[in-house]
Amino acid sequence: MALGIKGYDKAIGLDQVLALPFEEGVGVVTQDVANPHHPMTMSVVPPTWVALANDRGMLEFNGLSNYLECPAADSGDLDFTTGDYSLAVWINWVSPGIAQSEILVARYEVNFTGWEPYLTEMAGPIYYLTLRHHHASFCPAYNAPCPPGNTRTGCYSVGWTPGIWCLLGITRSGAYPKHFRNGQSLEVGFDALGLHDPDPCNRDLVIGTRFSKDQDWYQGRMWNLRVWDRQLSDDDMKLIFLTERHLFGV
Repeated sequence: MALGIKGYDKAIGLDQVLALPFEEGVGVVTQDVANPHHPMTMSVVPPTWVALANDRGMLEFNGLSNYLECPAADSGDLDFTTGDYSLAVWINWVSPGIAQSEILVARYEVNFTGWEPYLTEMAGPIYYLTLRHHHASFCPAYNAPCPPGNTRTGCYSVGWTPGIWCLLGITRSGAYPKHFRNGQSLEVGFDALGLHDPDPCNRDLVIGTRFSKDQDWYQGRMWNLRVWDRQLSDDDMKLIFLTERHLFGV
């Protein structure tokens, strides 16, 4: 979707492995318009199709039971380990007012494999975006006692105020990923040595819920979730924001 700037698709769409505009407006299937065309289906109680006053369609998640999924067998290209990756999505999220994680998009199993970004409200209130990598291979054996934090490493940024539209972005290359809000790079806190590479994962890709699909529900609206198997530049993130901000009056 060019959204007004010539060459947008060609430049930003390079190495895009997932693109979900969420604009069908009906049904329990939403189309991945990136080249892999991952099959994406909704939970038994599906998210709600909604539209802004400008008719921009999107999905609204209820924070109780809504999610999207792609089977593990069909999402192997989203099993990021040693390589670079990036994601961008417009969100207007709702916090329940407690320390509860809200998964955005992830392919992982806690303390074992994969990657997961999520939003959380903590006392203050302080609103966090966290990216975690899980790597059980750093333990002596699966299910054995491990030093604290040894099976997962993460990074975080703050200021993710609920109830307003913003473009959320993450780019990863090596141990120190970047976080972006509305095209601007943020200050990010890291574990002592940054993030370890995730261990290879064979779980379903999930959007809006925990890998077990029974908690950590995302609540609020979401539009145009995109994932790349490369690190986007700071200028790329800024361009995405500048070409789309008018849709949300940001």
